[in-house]
Amino acid sequence: MLDTRTKIVGAERVAGRTVVAAYFDPMVATHAQRFHELAEQHGPLAVCVCDPGDALLSPQARAELAASLRDVELVVIGDEALSQAAAIIDERPGDLARREALMAHVRSRQDA
Repeated sequence: MLDTRTKIVGAERVAGRTVVAAYFDPMVATHAQRFHELAEQHGPLAVCVCDPGDALLSPQARAELAASLRDVELVVIGDEALSQAAAIIDERPGDLARREALMAHVRSRQDA
């Protein structure tokens, strides 16, 4: 079995690459779908796990979740890694929408 945590690397490894910026807070099934779509367009992905400011999970936990996706080749932790990227695919707004949808679903189930 592959230990996907080995995909978590230092920021210098994404220098000159296209990097996907995301929160993964929390990771949901639509992340896998979206990242598969991105990989079909761009090849194996380098991902930067960014800080949403009010994270539910630790940066390391979110990085481990991101690394578990088959279409992700490398994961770095921290927004500062983005300064080394050649280009950025910003999935952070989509992540906020995914998180809000999950929270709305949980609230609706509590109300039922």
